Amino acid sequence: MWYWILHVMGADSLSGPWYGFWSGFGSDLGEIAIIGGLISIYRRHNCHVKGCWRIGKHPVEGTTYVVCRQHHPDAAPTHQEVLAAHRAAKERDA
Repeated sequence: MWYWILHVMGADSLSGPWYGFWSGFGSDLGEIAIIGGLISIYRRHNCHVKGCWRIGKHPVEGTTYVVCRQHHPDAAPTHQEVLAAHRAAKERDA
């Protein structure tokens, strides 16, 4: 049993002292780092409301919280409001 564990981990000398390790168990270290990085990015950028899985992009004014559109206290602008603001900006620039 012990030999089998050493063989899977790459600790027995196959073609050299480190070849088996980096070809076996050691090659998984990079994948573990990628998964850990993705979890860190998700935890850093998700909504600050407890239990919300959405990505938080919208800062709450007067606080350090960043929340998703679903939890932001301000109402989202309507299509007409966006068009009116665009027209006003174009008229200011002209």
